[in-house]
Amino acid sequence: MKRFESFKLFQLREIAIGLTFIGGFIDAYTFVQRGHVLAAGQTGNIVFLSVDIARHNLPGILTKIATMVFFCLGIIITEILKHKNNRSHYWRLTSLVAEFIICLVVGFLPKTVSNLYVVPLLALVMAMQNVSFDQIEGMGYNNVFSTGNLKKAIIAFKAIIAFSEYFYHKKSNNIVVAKTYFELVLGFSGGAVVSALLQNWFTIRTIWFVPLLLLLVGGYYTWLLYRRDGI
Repeated sequence: MKRFESFKLFQLREIAIGLTFIGGFIDAYTFVQRGHVLAAGQTGNIVFLSVDIARHNLPGILTKIATMVFFCLGIIITEILKHKNNRSHYWRLTSLVAEFIICLVVGFLPKTVSNLYVVPLLALVMAMQNVSFDQIEGMGYNNVFSTGNLKKAIIAFKAIIAFSEYFYHKKSNNIVVAKTYFELVLGFSGGAVVSALLQNWFTIRTIWFVPLLLLLVGGYYTWLLYRRDGI
C-alpha cells in the first residue's frame, strides 16, 4: 500500500519521528537561550520551579508558571479543534501553522525580551503539536516529551523490555514496538543535540530552523492528505 492510502496519515512513522526531533530541538533551544526553561518538559519545569522558589528568583518563577499554564491551554485548544473537526484530518495542520508562526516571530526577538513573553508561547504550540499528533502506527507516544527525562527513560525501558520479550518468546510484535520507541528516543535526542550544536553559531536565531523543519514535515503531511483525498 502506498503511504498516502493510509487512513490515519498522522500516525505515519516518519511524521512522528520528525515531530519528535522538533520537540527535542525546541526544548534544547529554550533551555540554553531562554533561562533554563523547557517549552515542553513540564516535569523538568516543576523541578526548576522549586529551585527558583528556594532562591527567590521571581522572574524564573513567573516564567515557569506561565509556561505550564500555556501548555495546558494548548491542550485545551487542540481538544476543542479535534472535536469540532473529527471528520477531517486537515485540522491537525493548525498546530503546525501556529508553531511555524510563533517560531518565526521568536527568532526576531532579541535576548533582552523577557522569557516570560517567549517560552509560554512556545509551550502553547508544543502542546498543540503533542495532542494533534499523539499516535505512531496505532501506538500512543509523546512527540514533545512533556514529562521530560522521566518519560524518555520510561520509553527506553519499554523498548528494552520489548527486545527481551522478542529474544525469549520470538514475538515479532515486540521487536516492532522496541524499534519504534528507540527511534522516538533517538529522534528527540538527535533534535536536542543538533539544536545545541547550531546554537554555537546562530544563538538566539537557531529557532528559525524549526520553521524549515515544519515546512518539510507539514508539507509532506499535506501532500499525503491531498493525494489521498484525490483518489
